[in-house]
Amino acid sequence: MIKKLLALLTRYSNKRQMACCGFAISLLLLGLTFGYVLRRSDRELRSLRSGFASLAPFISYLLSGLVLPIGLLATVNEPFRWEIQTGYRNDHLHWHLQDAGDVGELLYDEKYDNLQFWENQLTIKVIHRDLALYVRGGYAAFGSGTLHQQFSNLSYATDQPQFVFPTNGWAADGTGYFGYAVNLTPDRTYRVILTPLVGYSGHYESLHRKGRGEWSSTDAVGAASYQFNSFFPANLHQTWYGVFIGGAFRVEPGGRLLFDFGYAYHWLQVRLSTQFAEEVSLFDPSSEFTQTNELKTVSGGNFGHSGWLQIDYWLNRAWRFGVAGQIRYYFTGVLSTTQQQTTGNTTVDLEDKLKLRWTSISAMFIISRSF
Repeated sequence: MIKKLLALLTRYSNKRQMACCGFAISLLLLGLTFGYVLRRSDRELRSLRSGFASLAPFISYLLSGLVLPIGLLATVNEPFRWEIQTGYRNDHLHWHLQDAGDVGELLYDEKYDNLQFWENQLTIKVIHRDLALYVRGGYAAFGSGTLHQQFSNLSYATDQPQFVFPTNGWAADGTGYFGYAVNLTPDRTYRVILTPLVGYSGHYESLHRKGRGEWSSTDAVGAASYQFNSFFPANLHQTWYGVFIGGAFRVEPGGRLLFDFGYAYHWLQVRLSTQFAEEVSLFDPSSEFTQTNELKTVSGGNFGHSGWLQIDYWLNRAWRFGVAGQIRYYFTGVLSTTQQQTTGNTTVDLEDKLKLRWTSISAMFIISRSF
């Protein structure tokens, strides 16, 4: 069958026909790839928790769809290019703890709004005979924002203490992918290039919560009133990392403008570690205690989406400048976790459920040069 397919391809003398034929075969195999995923989404994709080995059949299908057209026609070449990006980033982070029982009552909630960073990135990319390679690293600093904290279902109170804290922090990100660029408009004065891609990304963020919060109430259980002080013994650290697949489009309409946009779907591992504490004073009768809660969670089988848009202007053959925007949305299902709770000299492990979601939006100014 392979010999017949190659014989059929050799009949085409027109380069556009060969390119379209190769691209059609690539799309067919990519369709089989997604069909494979859909048929096994409930069983095999959830087994990502056991490791990368469960992705092997999926990766082999995907790479066959990307690599087969390589031998048909090389239509796209782009020189080695460095990009320096600087701009604004806004993050939102929300996580909460629930009781591990069937009801799943809310126990604790943290919501970070408008974490504003100054972000800088360096990108290296090249396309050689249709093979695309992209590597980007970035650092974000001065991450000021606001944390809204809430305690629920306390054993010594019927209300829900709420606090607001200022925050600061920093973040680091890295992304790399390999793709196969297909020129959809050969022999035209304009170009439209499609690049199916597969890659890996990692994102780290550290947040410092400043100050102490105070709450006084008469809604105490077994006492006339109580006073509640909230504080944070350690920073919050979150890490997301994993493989992704997606597609990128480049449109060169002619003249000096250049448009790039794309989308990726992510399979993610998440790590979250944090500490929060409270000092509680009950009155009539009087008693005091300090409670520290430590949480460390590592879990796979999480998912995310990312998309990007970039507009460049050609200054000359080597130099370009432009603007870019990117959005990432990562989320978990309901995860089982263990909270280590220390009261005085007594430490107990509490089985809880955790849910986490993170959104990051960036707007950047870009200057780049080819070599």
